Amino acid sequence: MINHDYVKTQIDTLPEGALEKVLEFISFQKYSLGLYDSDTDYLQSIPGMDEKLRSGMNTPLSDCVPLSEVWSDV
Repeated sequence: MINHDYVKTQIDTLPEGALEKVLEFISFQKYSLGLYDSDTDYLQSIPGMDEKLRSGMNTPLSDCVPLSEVWSDV
């Protein structure tokens, strides 16, 4: 329980902007341990990810970079 208490104390000392990164790390750890029911639950747990996914879905394909430019071996 020592680590648990230490982490809680340290979180209280961080600026608000740093907490988003902490939340992303916690979400990834929970995902790695299989604590989410689905990939959707995991993605929705990441702050701002829902908006990023919706924005991407609403972007016309003509505005997107071709996959071959992102991964040349695909």
